[in-house]
Amino acid sequence: MKWIKHDTDANQDAKLQNVMLDYGLEGYGLYWYCIELIAGKVDKENITFELEHDARIIARNTGSTTQKVEEMMKYFVKTELFENISGVITCMKLAKRLDKSMTSNPEMRDLIASMRSHDGVMTESAKPMQDKIRLDESRIDNKDTMSCKPDVVVIINHLNSVVGTKYKTSTKSHIQNISARLEDGHSVEDLKAVIDSKFKDWGHDPKMAQYLRPSTLFQASKFQGYLTASKTIGTGQHRDINQIGTDFSQPAGFKKMIFSESGEHLGYEQ
Repeated sequence: MKWIKHDTDANQDAKLQNVMLDYGLEGYGLYWYCIELIAGKVDKENITFELEHDARIIARNTGSTTQKVEEMMKYFVKTELFENISGVITCMKLAKRLDKSMTSNPEMRDLIASMRSHDGVMTESAKPMQDKIRLDESRIDNKDTMSCKPDVVVIINHLNSVVGTKYKTSTKSHIQNISARLEDGHSVEDLKAVIDSKFKDWGHDPKMAQYLRPSTLFQASKFQGYLTASKTIGTGQHRDINQIGTDFSQPAGFKKMIFSESGEHLGYEQ
């Protein structure tokens, strides 16, 4: 989703009033920052309303601390602003804010209409939809277990290890993005190389670090460029002295050119 509805009197909500009483604008800002992160990932392929960023990344991007972010997130869950199901933070209430005017994508509009038409699922209770999503993800896991699950697990675990994230191997969009690149003929090592390369480029930049995620790293239109860039050092470009080495001896077969005092080329040294 490119945008969401934000009422001008949202700050008068009783739960958000308590957030501001306990954590001030830092807590209020964190809540809406997380809402933006969740909504930004919603599309026709992903209706989990899941917060994929962990506390460390959020803290780095907002200038807070990991401990403070974790404390406030627990508060959000306790006050039922968010949900915590098996360690996964979601905001199913956001689903009630979806409107067809938010997107021009026909498939997404149909999806919103379908979601809003199920009062028992989206309007009155978030839990049935969440359970349905979990069930759908389990079906995806079962379907892909034999074909791509091992490689998906390896790649996501590598991403989590390098970046410090907690992306789940059961998330549908992650499976699709990674599987698509593998089906294109790329190897597991190719995907790992992109992870390592982009972490080196973006890892210390708070504005770019948020893009160290499967949907960006393995995006069809960008992956080849990322992969090519990751192999630049291997082709001899942009190398530093440590990569070049210190052996400056002449290669085998090298012949020194001989010139006259006037600069005329006379031949090669035997």
